[in-house]
Amino acid sequence: MFDLFEKWDGAPKQESTSSSVVSSESSSNSSSYQPYNPAPISSKKIFVLSVGGSVFFNEKLRAPEIAKFCEVINELSREGYQFVIVVGGGKVARVYQAGAKALGANNFELDEVGIAITRANALFFTQGIDNSWRGVLTDPKEAERVLLLGKTPVFGGTIPGQTTDAVAALIAELMSADFVNISNVDGIYSADPAKEPHAKMYKELSHVKMVSLLKAQACVPGGHSFVDAHAAAILNRSKIRSFFINGDDFENFKSIIRGYVDFKGTIVQTLSAEEVSEE
Repeated sequence: MFDLFEKWDGAPKQESTSSSVVSSESSSNSSSYQPYNPAPISSKKIFVLSVGGSVFFNEKLRAPEIAKFCEVINELSREGYQFVIVVGGGKVARVYQAGAKALGANNFELDEVGIAITRANALFFTQGIDNSWRGVLTDPKEAERVLLLGKTPVFGGTIPGQTTDAVAALIAELMSADFVNISNVDGIYSADPAKEPHAKMYKELSHVKMVSLLKAQACVPGGHSFVDAHAAAILNRSKIRSFFINGDDFENFKSIIRGYVDFKGTIVQTLSAEEVSEE
């Protein structure tokens, strides 16, 4: 079974000290959207990352890529940014769930199996992030307390019936933080880009349009879902600024966190009264 894992040949990580950085203002050509440049909250901006299992836990556990991603988090943390990380299950979770189903597990029990795998996956991030809380958290309300202690909270799944995307959206709602969905897709498309080569990727969407697009795609048999409906409903009800990006491009991820307008991905935000009234 050990051929599931790639070699992790990185050196042990050193503890580092934190410093803060102040963002500078930038401009945008869109009249419907504010310039994207996050204003610091108490000199530190908080981001909740929903790390899809498809990025690091697909055919094999991509340990070297996890190490690189953790180094990026360490670098940005030294600049003063704060993160809450929620880790998904990926293909390995589906493999375990298929085995449990064959043994007679019901849907609730299958969810419990998936949650266990997400928490096992999350453990890798607690090891690679210098200031991480040394343990996988299970209560979203713990995120704020852990951040106040100067640590990075790391979560897997929490309760049956709820995806890790939804967990991340709830924490972003609780903390008034930005939500970043990190997957193996570049952003939100008009159709499944794996099946429709001419599908359009959206640079910007309002929350209402995001929900409408999700509903339309859900009606297509075998359609691609960029986020689950529960998570989308949470992001919509609190108008949480959200980013959908590919997790393989670490420089692009850093551009988003640092507030650069030029990045690849989709930003979802609702800023005008007209957009809100569309609901």
